[in-house]
Amino acid sequence: MTKHKLRTNSRGGKGPVRMLQSELLDLQRDLRATLRAYASRLEIQLAEDAALVASCKDAEELPREQLHQIRELTTIVRNRRLKPEKGRRKDLRTLDLLIEEVQSFIQNGRSHGK
Repeated sequence: MTKHKLRTNSRGGKGPVRMLQSELLDLQRDLRATLRAYASRLEIQLAEDAALVASCKDAEELPREQLHQIRELTTIVRNRRLKPEKGRRKDLRTLDLLIEEVQSFIQNGRSHGK
């Protein structure tokens, strides 16, 4: 009866190795869910940025300073250095920061330009 009590007290009657395997599978599910949510958030922000850029005034109507900032931002985005095939956190941070920078520029431009 002691064996039975020990089995029911542990997680589903599993030994330490099985418990770790189960926890690793849970961790894998959490990783996938987190990555999906993170990617979705970035994609939504990028889509919003693209829509806002598409709704911007023509270049002739924008102040010179704002045109300079647009060109600078375009250069920064164009010159990004990524190696997506490596799946590095560094690249995710770079993408996140670029998207934030574009969003910040657009929001500042909208508050000052319109």
